[in-house]
Amino acid sequence: MLSTKLFVYIHAKNGDALKALFDGCPLPENVSMQISTTETLPECEKEQDTLVVTDQLSFLNAVPFSRYPLLQGILLADNPDSTFPEACEVWPQMESDALRLRRFRTWLRHFSDHFNSWLYQNFLMSTIDMLPDMIWYKSADGLHWIVNHAFENVVHKTRAQVRGQTHNYIWDVPPEDGGKSEFHCLESEREVMEKKRLCIMDEHVKMGEEMRHVLTYKAPLFNRIGEVMGTVGMGHDVTDLNNASLEIKMLLENLPFPILLCDNHFHPLQINTRFENEFGITRDSITEIDYLQWKTETFKPTTELRINNSHHYSVQEMSMTQDDGDQALFMLTEQQILDYFGNISGYYCMFRDVTIEREYEQMILEFANTDALTKLYNRRYFYEYLAQNRGNHITVVFMDIDNFKSINDTLGHLAGDTALCTTAETIVNAFPEGLTARLGGDEFATAFIGSIDTKAIDERCQKLTRDIEDKFRHMKLDISLSCGWAEDDGTLADIDAFVNQSDEKMYRVKMTKVRHPRK
Repeated sequence: MLSTKLFVYIHAKNGDALKALFDGCPLPENVSMQISTTETLPECEKEQDTLVVTDQLSFLNAVPFSRYPLLQGILLADNPDSTFPEACEVWPQMESDALRLRRFRTWLRHFSDHFNSWLYQNFLMSTIDMLPDMIWYKSADGLHWIVNHAFENVVHKTRAQVRGQTHNYIWDVPPEDGGKSEFHCLESEREVMEKKRLCIMDEHVKMGEEMRHVLTYKAPLFNRIGEVMGTVGMGHDVTDLNNASLEIKMLLENLPFPILLCDNHFHPLQINTRFENEFGITRDSITEIDYLQWKTETFKPTTELRINNSHHYSVQEMSMTQDDGDQALFMLTEQQILDYFGNISGYYCMFRDVTIEREYEQMILEFANTDALTKLYNRRYFYEYLAQNRGNHITVVFMDIDNFKSINDTLGHLAGDTALCTTAETIVNAFPEGLTARLGGDEFATAFIGSIDTKAIDERCQKLTRDIEDKFRHMKLDISLSCGWAEDDGTLADIDAFVNQSDEKMYRVKMTKVRHPRK
């Protein structure tokens, strides 16, 4: 508890006796005391609590009360002159020690109460004046007692002008209002006093030339015997907050993605219309959903979670099975919302549908990596595949259609395209465990990664050539296939040289066919 020190100066015939009597007086908790007898009043500090006790009116009249606002006096006299200062009390000059001690204790108690009253009023006014919200204290009949600076600034009236005035006077309500505004105000005050507890209300108040939305907190005030004697209120202007909230809602509604806002524990707070339409969850029911559980039950991760600590967000691609059984892909971004001090106050969750985007990416990859005619992998992808598997055991079978040019020249390109597609299909069926590519023109290659029965490769190549001849014989086409293969034990250095090995073996096989034509 804050306290004050009282300096007591005694100028009287029996000064020593009075000092001894006052020294034995019990003190209030917030008061300490220093007593001395004096012939002349010493120089006092302006902010010093001082009491002068004297039995001489001339001495009391010489005390400079006007210069020291905390200076008080007691005159010990039975029939004093009416000219003694106003800041003084008169005690009987002759009374018993017990009665005088009791009188001094009463004076100290009043002094203590006066100090506490000043102290707590100072606390109260300093506290409410530093608040940006309007504060007011009102009597039970709706008259204002105390308001803070924020209230003064809003109504453009001083505390003195507001004190004892009604709602309509303070807020400049025009006569044509017919008392409606004041009635609604008094009605809310009565509700607070009847319930005897804090009530929170939404009110619309005209401030200047515009209407403002005020969130009002009102609580009852009780007198010393527990009866309601008035109310205290605080008005928080939320107009700008509501406008900001409206702007956020408009922003969320205009974003082309499903959006969910959560608190710092991932409890859902707000969604936009796209979220409702995409996931079938309404705004009324979103707050009842456990977001993390819903996410786990609805989506399956298709990529690793990527966390960006510097920008406080995470990204992960997720798949969702739709009602028709199709898979939809979403890129889920969960962005932390940080307050002024860097604490997490919520999360911003955005679901971007990337289904079509991934389909286009797949199409682009397919166009880039496959041969348009045969749908086999192309030369570029084949060489990338070999490079990616460098260090593994690799076997490559190189294949070439014999006399393909004559087919195009004699039967046309349509027949040539049919021959290429049929050959591609037959190779894939012959080597299902390998990766087959069309390297260009009538050249094909199949790569096997890892251990393979190389002793059987020749047999499989021979069977492949027989299958090709049989298939084209039924098509009335004289087409054959030449095959050659090479293997690497994992020390592959030059991919082109390695593929050329199988090409050269294939070429030797082709030359053998030229020297020994089929019958």
